[in-house]
Amino acid sequence: MKSSDFFHNVSKEEFLLMKEIPRPSKRRLVLLKRLLSEYEEKTITSQKIESLTGWSAAVVRRDISLLNIHCGASNGYKVCELKASLDELMDSDSQEQKCCIVGLGRMGQALLDNTELQSSQFRIVAGFDSNVNRTEVLRSVFPLHPTTILESVIQSEKIEYAILSVEKEEAQPIATRLSSCGIKGIVNYTPCVLTVPHNIEVENVCLLTALETLCAQSSK
Repeated sequence: MKSSDFFHNVSKEEFLLMKEIPRPSKRRLVLLKRLLSEYEEKTITSQKIESLTGWSAAVVRRDISLLNIHCGASNGYKVCELKASLDELMDSDSQEQKCCIVGLGRMGQALLDNTELQSSQFRIVAGFDSNVNRTEVLRSVFPLHPTTILESVIQSEKIEYAILSVEKEEAQPIATRLSSCGIKGIVNYTPCVLTVPHNIEVENVCLLTALETLCAQSSK
């Protein structure tokens, strides 16, 4: 449950639907929803969640209190009520959310065949690359376009989320363009720290950043 992979946590995009909850709590609640989707008991305690995730029981109780549910913490939480509250908060039954991949190098190509979004409300509907040859040669179930028409495709398809996997020198210019055409959030697979307007969320999933964070945390 500690994976930083966007598709496993996805949904990362679910974060955007919880405006009033602190960001660390958002992340834990998204992961809690994942955990409960495979949990078979009828109740679960904060101590049990602690043993499964590593979060302290006090932190678990505080996060769950943000859900405004009424099942008691002392006897454990009713899993069905907890699931329902998380689903409502994250708008899990909302209509389809369209996404795109920008950057079709090795990382972007790996994402072309990713199947983890199939059972979610998120659907990749377009891919972009500055190398026109890639957009013509690569095979995909959705259209691939040159980045020269990025804005027009995003607006015409009503794409809301972008998965950014370009070379680092392209990252900020592309992020700026994405910000200007209605994108709500960016999943950033590059090592760059992106500068975007305050109303656009960025979820960083760079391997190097993740390893550096783990190193810093483990050296305490």
